[in-house]
Parts: sequence; C-alpha cells; structure tokens
Amino acid sequence: MTVSLTESIYKVGEGVKRSTVAGTATNSRSWYSRLSASVGVATALAALVAPSVASASTTGSAPAAAAATTGVPVGFAPTSTSWTSPSDGWVLGFAPCRAGSCPTLVSTSDDARTWQQHTAPRVSSTPDQTKIHFAGKLHGWATDGQVLMATHNGAGTWGRVRLPGAVGSVSISKLASTDRYAYAIVTYGVGSTRTTQLYSSPVGEDSWRPVAGVAVPGGGGWDITTHGSAAHVALGVIHTSLRMWSTADGSGWSEVQPVCSMHDAVRLSSTSPADVEGMCSFNAERGFMEKQLVESAGGAAPVVLGQAPNTGITTGFATASDGTAVVAGVGAGASWLHASFDKGATWETPLVIPDVQLPMLDLDFQDATHGVVVWGGPAWSGAAVYRTTDGGHTWSQLTL
Repeated sequence: MTVSLTESIYKVGEGVKRSTVAGTATNSRSWYSRLSASVGVATALAALVAPSVASASTTGSAPAAAAATTGVPVGFAPTSTSWTSPSDGWVLGFAPCRAGSCPTLVSTSDDARTWQQHTAPRVSSTPDQTKIHFAGKLHGWATDGQVLMATHNGAGTWGRVRLPGAVGSVSISKLASTDRYAYAIVTYGVGSTRTTQLYSSPVGEDSWRPVAGVAVPGGGGWDITTHGSAAHVALGVIHTSLRMWSTADGSGWSEVQPVCSMHDAVRLSSTSPADVEGMCSFNAERGFMEKQLVESAGGAAPVVLGQAPNTGITTGFATASDGTAVVAGVGAGASWLHASFDKGATWETPLVIPDVQLPMLDLDFQDATHGVVVWGGPAWSGAAVYRTTDGGHTWSQLTL
C-alpha cells in the first residue's frame, strides 16, 4: 500500500519519535518503519494485525463462467470501486474464466439496483490493491501498480498509458481526478534515483506529464484528494520527508504546510475546494494505531479536531460536508470503520466485520449521505463492497 496496498504497510520500528503536529505534544513512542509501496503486502500486514490475518491468495483455476452484458458473473470478487454520483458506480474485480481468473468490470446507474458488465482493463490481481477510478461516465483509469490503463468511451475499450520519465522500477499508488485533470502518484527509478512524483493529464486526453516541482526524492507515497477543480496532495518518505501542495484548478501548484508529521501515515480528504482534512496515523502496534483528525481550512495552519479510536491499522479515510469523518482499519481480530459525526469530537464504530481481518479500501463519500468501501479483495480470503445511504451511520453489503 503507499497506503498504497500500493498504499501502506506498517512494521514496528525502533528509535523514531513522532514530531509535533499542529500544536500537539511530541510523542516519544517509537513505531513503524516504512509503509511502502508494492510488494509483500499480505505478509507485512499480517505482522501488525492480531492474532493473525487470513493469508492472501490469488484466484485459482475454475470452470469458466458464461459471459454476460448484464448482471455480475458468478464468482465475481471485487477489488476496487469508484462512484461518480450517489447513483452511478463502477466496481472492478476478478471472476473465474478459462485462464483461471480474469479482470471483470461492472457498473450501475440506478443506485446499485442493477448492474451492467463492460470491457475490463488488462490488469492483474496483486497482493496490492488493483484500482479503478472514473471521472464521469466516459473517462476512467485502472492500475495494478505496474501499468496504467485508460478509457475514454465508457469502458468500451482500454489502452495503456505512457508516463514520460517514469523509468526503472515503477509503482503507481494513487489515482484521482478533478473536473479538469486526472492524477496519479508514481514512484520510479532505482537506488539513489528513486523519486515519488505527481503526474497529471487533462481528463479527456492521454497526455500524462510529471507535475513540475510536486515530487520528493526516494521511494515514498501518501495521498491526493480533490474537490471540484481543486486538489491537494501530500508526498513523502516515512521518517524522512513530507511535503504538501494545493491547486485551485490544476494549472498551478503552491506548496502548503503539511497537515501531518513526516513520521505519520497520511490520508487526505476534502469537503470544499479550499479545505483539506487529514487522518494522521502513528505509533503502530499489533492491530492498533493512534489516529489524529486534522483540518486546514482555507490554507490556514492545521488544527487538530480529535482522536479517532486506535483499534485497527489505518487503511482508509473519508469526510462528508456535514462534519462526518470515517476512518477504516484492520487488526485486533476484525475489520473496522470508526466514525465521527461532529468533526472529531466524539467517535463510534458503525461497522465491525469480525474474525476475518481484511483491509477496508476505497473509502469515499459521494455526498453527505452516500458512501462506499471495499472489504478485502480477490487476492485475500474474502471480498465485498459495503455502502451507506444514511451518512455513515449504518453500512450494508452490496449484492454483486
């Protein structure tokens, strides 16, 4: 993971102290070494969830399922979801086929009542998350961490995207978009040349370029969040660096004060163009991690809003415009969603999936009432999509 499942994986480290963030006291407890990029995720995650995480495995050979243009094939296991409105959503997964397991893409335009099958991008199921992201009905992108695929005709066809300058070992850890640009966080290079860089392209084109100046040296990661035409990105290498930039429309980027410390795992969300919320996670232990909700409003200095429950290693974060904040975690015997409905002042746990400890990914709100999250995936021992239609107070598994 950077939390990339290419998003982040945590090991307890020695001799590192968390820095002061937004006026909070320095924390002297040591914690994790790198939450990194794209290999050994299942093994690394198992080191910090307790008592153990179900072992990861790829889908084996199975009898071929009949192809269909409507509905969801038998044996479909979701890996990623992207919703462009409360009623319009895409789910990428894998289903049994003659080759064993094949990428499969379905969508809904009627609030998950019915599903339509589409041409799927040629991506692999990996121990990291294979991701899908759409900006409206036509333009979408998918990655398995190694290749980036794009469609501009509503998944009628897919083509591989070239990332100029991304040479050596390449890891694509995040996908996002505004109403004007698509974005990807990319790590590339070898040894001392390793760089973590933001790439962008106009939404309707395949003209990807590195965003000038929005990069850090080393093999790192972190997060990007968007709202309308605005975007905020944090890039860093754990314990070494953390920098953050914002743009109003994608045409120019300004460096801003990071909402977290360089010793934190960083998750970002945004409920208005000028505001950004951060979930700063630190002091990882087996199945537990401290989680601090922080906000920078209108470019002001970050302010700590509250502390989320420390149960679970952080794997996702999202906010809604009414002051709702939700953080996903895995460990301590379960998968967890913790939620605050008063901007971090108090917290409850609206969803617990016990016994099987799998990461909760793609956590996102489409508006103040509708949100989604993926539990597990085809490379794990279980997979499902959960959805809320009441602002995060309750979550139900989608029928796929």
